[in-house]
Amino acid sequence: MKNPFFKNVGPFDVNKLFKSTDIQIKKNFKNKKIYNVADLTFATDKDLTFFHSKRYSSIANQTKASFCLTLENLSKYLPKSCNAIIVDNVLLAMANITKKFYPFSIVDDFDETAKDISKSP
Repeated sequence: MKNPFFKNVGPFDVNKLFKSTDIQIKKNFKNKKIYNVADLTFATDKDLTFFHSKRYSSIANQTKASFCLTLENLSKYLPKSCNAIIVDNVLLAMANITKKFYPFSIVDDFDETAKDISKSP
């Protein structure tokens, strides 16, 4: 799904992306790239997703994502085609990775060209 608000600066090499966000991975994913982040439902085979609650296990089982940030006890619900990336805090890890793909989404710059509506007639 295309983000209409912020520019995606990906793709990123999988190994470098996880290393830059202090996520330890056991496998070397040589020449693999992640193009975007997405939820379990909309993720494609080029995306990273996240799975943080057993409540979403039926959706997780159907995800098309190549990589998924999750907890050890939830990884069994993911399809074989999805590489489980085990982290301690799924939402925090996902937030740190999302900042890499959409770095301008965390900056709230004031638009100097905005019209001041308080001075309208």
